[in-house]
Amino acid sequence: MNIPKLTLEGCYKRRSCLIQDLDLDLVVIANPRNLYYFAGFLTPFPSLSEWGPVFLVIDVRNGDSTLICHNFAADAARNSYADQKEIWTWYNASEDCGIEMYAGGAEILRDFIHSKSHSAKIGIETGFFPMIHDLASRLFTDITPLISSMQRRKYPDELTCIRYAQDSALAGHEAARKEIQPGMTELDLFSLINAAMITKAGMPVKLIGDIISGPRVLEVSGGPTSRIIEQSDTIILDLSPVVGGYRADYTATIVLDPYPNKKTYALEKALHEAIESGKNMLLPGKKGREVYAAVNSCLEDRGFGGGLSHHAGHGLGLGHPEAPYFVMRSEEELVIGDVVTLEPGSYDTGCAGRIEHVFLITADGPKQLSRHDTRFSL
Repeated sequence: MNIPKLTLEGCYKRRSCLIQDLDLDLVVIANPRNLYYFAGFLTPFPSLSEWGPVFLVIDVRNGDSTLICHNFAADAARNSYADQKEIWTWYNASEDCGIEMYAGGAEILRDFIHSKSHSAKIGIETGFFPMIHDLASRLFTDITPLISSMQRRKYPDELTCIRYAQDSALAGHEAARKEIQPGMTELDLFSLINAAMITKAGMPVKLIGDIISGPRVLEVSGGPTSRIIEQSDTIILDLSPVVGGYRADYTATIVLDPYPNKKTYALEKALHEAIESGKNMLLPGKKGREVYAAVNSCLEDRGFGGGLSHHAGHGLGLGHPEAPYFVMRSEEELVIGDVVTLEPGSYDTGCAGRIEHVFLITADGPKQLSRHDTRFSL
């Protein structure tokens, strides 16, 4: 099975784009998502190598990159696209007890930075760069906003990974529609969905999302429990698996009641019309609030819930949710390369539901990436 991953070419282009206009000497990347984005460094899940500090240091002056990594993630480091790899021993599991991982990693990073320059101007991700007293006199610049802006426009290798994640989510939804039945628990449903996703992906999957049934749908969001699914239940499945670092986000509502009330039929129609209304706004230059207004107004006009109780959708990629956000006061403008969702929902006793689809923003309009069935009936 050919499992996609970010490419050497893509990571090199992203690093070059990051540093091209920076008046800095070094950039230090520590956010695990961004280590993958810029260097293709991705630890396997589930694995002990997921834990611990890893740093990508980019020399802005010449573009060289060095990945500084503890030995338990050495394989992932060797398979990354950094120019050099500095692997240090945290714990050798046979001879001694090693050192404290995070403090040790900070010392290694400090020594490496000192070896590069004693007065470097350093770009960091606030919240991920460790506190190192020996570097307190350095001039730090937070480059998080720059990275977030870059990540709006998805590169070709990213889109390949995102599409692969969508395929996994589709397999989970199809399994749920085929196998769901009264008497199973929400946890049973989670297990069969997860198994279908793993089989489709050919690798472990981190399944995140909402699996709620019966009266729990009024909670809008929640993980699976031991609650037993009943014949008259409505089930909301909001599945956002992480597959090889990237996210999908598929939501559907399943109504098991063979004779739902008329309002439920009306809600199903309204949600699909709200998707279409929002889709018409998915054009470069449109603001998040305009997309929100289109989706929200459609639901309000059809008499559901007095409007949305949550966002009308959001960006998707390495994170979830990420920019752009389709909320009431969002001034963010859509750009070519955005991957976004539309997610209308309404939640009233006896009539609740939510659906969601994923779109790529192009110069010619939105291209739908999700393919799951969003009809309420099985």
